[in-house]
Amino acid sequence: MINDLTTLGDQPELSCDVCIVGSGAAGLALASELMSSSLRTIILESGGLEEEPPTQALYDVDISGLPHPGSTQGRFRICGGSTTRWGGQALPLMPSDFERRDWIPHSGWPISFEELTPYYARAAKFLEIDSLNFDTELFVLLRTRPPNFNEQRISYHFAKWGPRPNVRERYLPGLAKSNCCTLLLHANVVRIALNEELNQVDRIEVRSLDGARNTVRARVFVLCVGGIETARLLLANDQQHPNGIGNQFDLVGRFFQDHPSAMVGRLNSPDPVRAQKFLQVFHKNRLKYSVRCTATPLWQREQETLNISMGTTFEEDGPALQHLKEAYVGMRERKINGAVAKSLLRAASHPVESLLPVWHFLANGRSFAPGARMRIGVTSEQEPNPESRILLSRRTDALGIRCSNVRWKLTDRTLHTIRRFAMALRQEFGDAKIGDIELEQWITSDSQTWTDSITDQFHHIGTARMNDSPRLGVVERNCRVHGIENLYIGSSAVFPTGGHSNPTLTIIALCLRLADHLKMKYCART
Repeated sequence: MINDLTTLGDQPELSCDVCIVGSGAAGLALASELMSSSLRTIILESGGLEEEPPTQALYDVDISGLPHPGSTQGRFRICGGSTTRWGGQALPLMPSDFERRDWIPHSGWPISFEELTPYYARAAKFLEIDSLNFDTELFVLLRTRPPNFNEQRISYHFAKWGPRPNVRERYLPGLAKSNCCTLLLHANVVRIALNEELNQVDRIEVRSLDGARNTVRARVFVLCVGGIETARLLLANDQQHPNGIGNQFDLVGRFFQDHPSAMVGRLNSPDPVRAQKFLQVFHKNRLKYSVRCTATPLWQREQETLNISMGTTFEEDGPALQHLKEAYVGMRERKINGAVAKSLLRAASHPVESLLPVWHFLANGRSFAPGARMRIGVTSEQEPNPESRILLSRRTDALGIRCSNVRWKLTDRTLHTIRRFAMALRQEFGDAKIGDIELEQWITSDSQTWTDSITDQFHHIGTARMNDSPRLGVVERNCRVHGIENLYIGSSAVFPTGGHSNPTLTIIALCLRLADHLKMKYCART
């Protein structure tokens, strides 16, 4: 069922088996699995069903490191969380991302890629994408083949895009009808209270912006609030642990990572149609597949780089393609309305620019942008750095909770990685006769301001990292906070490293794995 703290009235404290904080991809994935069990679940959501500026303002931050737009622009306090605004890109981490790499300090997960593999398959189903692998099986489905790259250096593969990125569209109706799972809107966590022994969460206290209050008691609590807010909640709850919950070794908030990204050059091709054949988006069975060219683990080891991947942006001068894209997105999301019709009519007013892309889409299941400038962008892993961190500001929000202070810091290994990979791409594209990549000046010459060319990707990773030792991590391999028997974290906060991939598919896989763990641990004792 769906309730709202603002209209709940003077109800006694709430109780359940599992209390989930957050209703984004992580919280909904976890709840969707628990609904099939005997465990009674409450999901606490700060926002409502629509965007509300006063609630969104609770995400205001201070910045004390590099600019980090995603701290505010990439987080949404609303039912469905950031999935209400993302594009739906799904890509797993690589097996090598889980391994300890001796040239990257603090790398290595306590679990392996193989342990997560079955959960990746279930996460794909959760996002309504196919279960094919991301290269060879898709080559067959999409009737394509990779360019003639050196396979020891560059891996050509795909990212998948879910047909309904806003996951609440699929899972909210089931929540509304559920008798064992309750979604409580406008319920902001203002305190996580521990027991006298300080080894269990006793209760969570919630409050709405209009002053309504309540308390939730549960057997187990799971924070599904993202990499920045997880650190903030743990650090701000310092009434019983002076340094915050789970922070006995000063690790909460440290190792904050994103995916440093940059445009590194422009592809000049003697045969732009052939170049787009290799690099443009594929469409099949209501799904979209975008091309990625990724550094192989062998090349990363030889060059001592981070993991890094390439994508292509097609920039068009005319408005026709933009109108077509707007119409396509609307139809893909099954929103056939006046806006879609208007976009189609505007595209039709430019028949020459519109007909060729439409023909490519209908005949070949491909996107095509005639005359587009092809810009080469890269997305890199970030080296785990304890000085890149989330701290607490001196400012407080409207609920009296100290705001986050985001101190995003990059190391020179990011620059080394991007430069080496950009040069490798230029050679591979030339050898494959696709074209010449004209590199940006900061790639080919020394620059003290290279970070000015870097942007974040709204991916907030690593602030409650996973390690079997409490001296090296905030959570253990099952995502439980060290020293707290019934507090778990379901988000990319637990990633020790982030690879180059969008983190959402891995977040969901970890939450499905956590659901299995909780059912095995608690259902037998219900």
